[in-house]
Amino acid sequence: MKKVVGLGACVLDTLISCDTYPREDTKQKAESVFVSGGGPVGNALVVMSKLGLNASVLGNFAGDTAGVYLLNDFKKYGVDTSYAHVVKNASSFTSYILLSADKKTRTCLFDRGTVPDDPAALDFSVLDSAAVLHLDGNYLRCAVAAAKYAKEKGVKVSLDAGGLYENIQTLLPYADILIPSAEFAKGITGAAEIPAAMEILQKKYAPEILAVTDGSNGGFYWNGERAVHYESVKVNAVDTNGAGDTFHGAFIAAYCEGKTPEESCAFANKVAAYKCTQKGARTYPLSKEIAQNLF
Repeated sequence: MKKVVGLGACVLDTLISCDTYPREDTKQKAESVFVSGGGPVGNALVVMSKLGLNASVLGNFAGDTAGVYLLNDFKKYGVDTSYAHVVKNASSFTSYILLSADKKTRTCLFDRGTVPDDPAALDFSVLDSAAVLHLDGNYLRCAVAAAKYAKEKGVKVSLDAGGLYENIQTLLPYADILIPSAEFAKGITGAAEIPAAMEILQKKYAPEILAVTDGSNGGFYWNGERAVHYESVKVNAVDTNGAGDTFHGAFIAAYCEGKTPEESCAFANKVAAYKCTQKGARTYPLSKEIAQNLF
């Protein structure tokens, strides 16, 4: 069983389902409210654990109620938390997510909390036996330190570049597996189209694997010479929150099994589409057997 380590945003999500997105300065009844662990790296680790990888979370966590919930939630899904460092007087990263039934969209408000971005508090030895380190650009000082350590140990570095976070470009040279969003790829390169953005990223940073996710439009992967488009799987979406995180987790699981970029994208695409048919970023049933028989 291959080992993967994740360091990045681990968030306590409060998801609020509503028929339509509320108008400003009004009151509206919610259809349902539930709480779940979330965050790009956090959700990806849960997916990887469900798909049979030995997953560990590395990072600083707050010692508040939300932090305790997040660590217990990881344990529930088989993610190792023994390398999580708890900071007693910090507050956790939290978010409130509105899920609109009619538009099939999500709208998020978040508070980053006060968890310190302090690599000195972390034990990077968890990476010594890992196949992949997965990052998302959050807690950048810790992420860069972990990426440097990983490269020294021959561990592949995966980067979920979902947003144009401040100074995230400092992580790009370390990424062996670079999978940005379309927004990021075009924004960081200035290119108007995804294939042109991918060509610029490939030439500048030369990742081993390069793919771009583009939501319901599918995405692209680099075949060694050019960007190749893949279609999305059309489903009746009930909750798109965490779909991108799921894609990354499933992609890494496929990669660790020796799949090609094309095969890994196809697998991750199906798993992410399946997640969109389920409510919650983590609570839905998923296993290797379920994933192999999707669509």
